[in-house]
Amino acid sequence: MNEFKRSLETLEIIGGALCLDFVNTINSRQDPEHEYLTSYAELVHWGAKIGILSAEQNQRLQKQARQDEKVAERVLKKAIDHRELFFRLFVKLAQGSEPNKGDMNDFIKLYGDAMASSQLVREEDRFSPRWKLDQTLEALLSPIIYSAGEILFSKEVTQVKECPSCGWLFLDTSKNQTRRWCSMNTCGARDKMRRYHGKLRAKS
Repeated sequence: MNEFKRSLETLEIIGGALCLDFVNTINSRQDPEHEYLTSYAELVHWGAKIGILSAEQNQRLQKQARQDEKVAERVLKKAIDHRELFFRLFVKLAQGSEPNKGDMNDFIKLYGDAMASSQLVREEDRFSPRWKLDQTLEALLSPIIYSAGEILFSKEVTQVKECPSCGWLFLDTSKNQTRRWCSMNTCGARDKMRRYHGKLRAKS
C-alpha cells in the first residue's frame, strides 16, 4: 500500500480567496505536520499552481532566485511572516472576535506598500491594481496582500470560517452560510467516518 505523501501537487485549493489559500499552505493549523513552503522555489511553484504566475513568470523567478539565493531566502521569510499575520487576522474574525490592533496596523502598512507598487488598469466600470510579478522576487506577494484587503474591506469578512477539524480557513459562499468543513473529501469525510464508527460502538 502506497503511503500518501503531501506536496504542492496534492495541496487542495479550497479557501475561496487567494489570501486564504496562502494561509492554508501548512497542514494542519491545529496540529502542524507539513510545511508546503520550505523554499522560495516552492513559493513560486505555489504561485503558478494557484494561477497568479504564468509558466514564463515561474521560470524567470526561479532563475532569479538561483542567481541571488540570499534575497530569495529573505523573501521566503517575509512571505511566511505575512502568511502568519493573515492567519492571526482571519482566525480571530472567524471565531467572532476582533483582530489584534498591532496586527491590523501591520497589515495597513503592508497593504499601502502593495498598492503603491501597483498600476491601476481600467476594467469596464472600475479600476483594478496590477503588478509586474516577475520584476522582483518579492512582487508576487502583492496580489496576496491585496486579496486580504478585499476581504477585510468588504462584507465577505463575515463569511470567513475556520474548519473545526484542521483549522484551515475558507470563505463560505454557500447559500445559507452552512458550509462547515474546509473540504468534504478530507475533513468532512473523516468526520462522517468518526460518527459512523461511533454509532457502531454505541450499538455493540
